[in-house]
Amino acid sequence: MAHQPTALSEAEAAAERGDHTTALRLLKAAASAAPTDAAIAYRLGAEYAHLELFDAAEAEMARALASGPEHPVARFHLGLLQITRGRFQDALATWQALDALPKDHALRCYKQAFEHLTEDAFAPARTRLEAGLAGWGSAPTLDRDMRRLLDSLPA
Repeated sequence: MAHQPTALSEAEAAAERGDHTTALRLLKAAASAAPTDAAIAYRLGAEYAHLELFDAAEAEMARALASGPEHPVARFHLGLLQITRGRFQDALATWQALDALPKDHALRCYKQAFEHLTEDAFAPARTRLEAGLAGWGSAPTLDRDMRRLLDSLPA
């Protein structure tokens, strides 16, 4: 008997092919069935963020961290949402736990890049973004976003 894909993998496949309505429907149903599943809460938050439903995205990312505080991708993404909404101090507080990650962990490097960017220190921000892209522990969507940010920085 063939393995039946989970709601999470089905939702991710739908999002990859641009069917965000189906992805959102599947993720909401999965979140309702498993309200303490950090991975589902994170993916639902990421889908909301993609759809620019930022309040809902933040709420789901926070729920992911409440369910699984060790989820560094959710932690980074929540901080990123907070920054894009002009709440850098909130992002710093959210990201504080990322300092415990190994020095070559992508998310720690990305966090450090944003700290440099707040001071318009583009060269060290570029270095930290490059280190993050060469590192490990991120997610493909975040890596793409960080690559775009790196490409947009002044030389």
